[in-house]
Amino acid sequence: MKALRKQEVTIQTAGEFKVGDQIQVGKYTATCQKVTKKGALFLLDQYLDDAYSMNRENTNEGGYEASDLRKKLQKEEALSIFSSIRDMMIPFKNGDLLRIPYAEEFFGDIDEYEPSGKKQWPLMKDRKNRIAIREGEAYEWGWLQNKVKSSGAYFAIVLDGGGTGYYGASYSVGVRPVFRLG
Repeated sequence: MKALRKQEVTIQTAGEFKVGDQIQVGKYTATCQKVTKKGALFLLDQYLDDAYSMNRENTNEGGYEASDLRKKLQKEEALSIFSSIRDMMIPFKNGDLLRIPYAEEFFGDIDEYEPSGKKQWPLMKDRKNRIAIREGEAYEWGWLQNKVKSSGAYFAIVLDGGGTGYYGASYSVGVRPVFRLG
């Protein structure tokens, strides 16, 4: 097994990752959720320290792609958390280095959300893997990318007990970034 030493983190090369592998990213832990030809998808096990709104205004117009949250995740402040692995991060199709999960990746298909075409990650079949905390906080809700079909203001969320729900875009909840390593 070939390992690379990057600053304070030792990680494997992408071809050697498997679902369930964990790495340390700053003070956070991330778990490999899926391995593809394009790289290994990782999800932080904890929410970022701060809760964020999806949008300043209570709207889901434009979806996650047009959201204030997406813009925040691409700024240096958020990306600096990943400095120890940044040179191994592979951008997603839209050029972003970070994104948040889709509802289907956590729960499978859910009729009330706009579909993404994604499949449920194997580890998310276990409810405990959908539950997360922010440092110093109790379990909390977290954003997912999907808009709610019947609303102009709501996005999907993961509830504090690992179930699914939705919430107004202007409210602040937890954020668990997804990134790809290659």
